[in-house]
Amino acid sequence: MGAVWIIFILFLIIIYASSEKKIKRLNKRIKRLEKQVKGNQDMSRLLEELKGQTATVLVSGVGFEYEILDIDEDWVKLTRVNHKQQRETKLVRIEDIQGIQL
Repeated sequence: MGAVWIIFILFLIIIYASSEKKIKRLNKRIKRLEKQVKGNQDMSRLLEELKGQTATVLVSGVGFEYEILDIDEDWVKLTRVNHKQQRETKLVRIEDIQGIQL
């Protein structure tokens, strides 16, 4: 009977140790995601200052002159006149913007 209790206690210790590792891993992921969200909010605040201005926006390695029309927490609304003299408007996620140059 004593051996059953020892095995049961060892089993509980193993479960506790493995769940503790999972909790630490999840906490690291949460901190990483919080940093990412905070970065997007800071970028959104900075872009809000550029609202209505024309700037070169670098997205996916390609930069074009865009007028910044509107901004929220996740998206930026950009517009430009293309080579055919047509107005082109696009929505871009803030995290996809690689750089902005006035």
